Amino acid sequence: MTQTAHSHRFSQNAKGMKASEIRELLKLTQRQEVISFAGGLPNPEAFPVEEMKPIINHVMDAHAADALQYGPTEGHNKLRNVIARGMGTTYGVTQNIQNILITHGSQQALSLLSHVLLDPGDAVITSAPSYLGALLTFRAFQAHIESVPLDGEGIRTDLLETKLESLSRDKKLPKFIYLIPTFQNPSGVTISLERRKRIYELICEHDLLLIEDDPYGFLRYEGKDVPLIKSLDEEDRVVYTSTFSKILAPGFRIAWMAGPREIVNRVCLAKQAQDLCANTFAQYCIFEAMYHNILFPNIEKIKRLYRGKRDLMLAAMEAHFPAQVSWNHPEGGLFVWVTLPAIIDARDMFIKAIANGVAYVVGDAFYPEGGGHNTMRLNFSHASDEMIEEGIRRLGDVIRQEMGEKEAALEDEVIGGF
Repeated sequence: MTQTAHSHRFSQNAKGMKASEIRELLKLTQRQEVISFAGGLPNPEAFPVEEMKPIINHVMDAHAADALQYGPTEGHNKLRNVIARGMGTTYGVTQNIQNILITHGSQQALSLLSHVLLDPGDAVITSAPSYLGALLTFRAFQAHIESVPLDGEGIRTDLLETKLESLSRDKKLPKFIYLIPTFQNPSGVTISLERRKRIYELICEHDLLLIEDDPYGFLRYEGKDVPLIKSLDEEDRVVYTSTFSKILAPGFRIAWMAGPREIVNRVCLAKQAQDLCANTFAQYCIFEAMYHNILFPNIEKIKRLYRGKRDLMLAAMEAHFPAQVSWNHPEGGLFVWVTLPAIIDARDMFIKAIANGVAYVVGDAFYPEGGGHNTMRLNFSHASDEMIEEGIRRLGDVIRQEMGEKEAALEDEVIGGF
């Protein structure tokens, strides 16, 4: 039977599905000699292995009958309660257990929200660049993605205002705006408080929802915390999502959503049809880790580890990258965003980088409407210190070589034209 023998059976959604460019590119990085800055992986040294062993034993000894059973679709009630209380004490965001839903990672939260909010052809607004996993999800539900550029303070609210006014005149306002306001993936940029306030004003003015995705907010290495947009939410318009993947371990696959009760209830119905419930055993383990004060000390350990790796990468870039290359200084999160000279295409250069034993993520993959050909995302959390030093040196050599080749080609064009 041929590979296309079943193509006529696929739904329109399935026919429109595309593989993640990042995950396809990452297949090229699996060679042992390649130093990869491509994935957004936590460092295994950040996992609280020894601390979790007695927690897991305690769950098995005291709660096995429930922890190994199916659980409520909404999630383990004790975990939901502690999250609701924690959002109040940590962020000043008063929540009730009915506002909290446990999901299999933040990616499932985005998928469920898309399922209950999007019809084919609906518009969504996000930043440019933006998280590729979200873009793939919105496209899978046949949404039309509009984008607004970022700068050093996050999404340009002046351009967002203009975009919303234009869409309003055309009666094509988006179903929601999707943002990662703190240590954004891929850029590492944090939206300023002034712009957060303006974003909230705009969603109120235009009767919109905002999905505030916050996987990295706990991972601040310098500077002051910026209040969540959710903390400004007097009209119940913000759906907040976060995860334990970056602050405990991604293998648990446990995240949460905090939002308007009506939306959470509808998402719960969609989840019932999708997976019935999130991993019950993992939820019990995470609750006990919080109850026995393992989570927040572990976050402090992670911050010390990643702060050192970020600083090491930034210093190595300063030493090894050509002067024509620029990059940001993220105050937290997992990523550094690099801008190359305009004559370089990071996608074309990627294969050369792999041949020289180093990998990154091409920046244009994060632009929903095109752009970013000369940008790249570098992850500093996963590689060892020695690999960071050597990998950045290799990457600097590749960039320098690519710049030389492009400049020589331009000179040849000029001479040939003359």
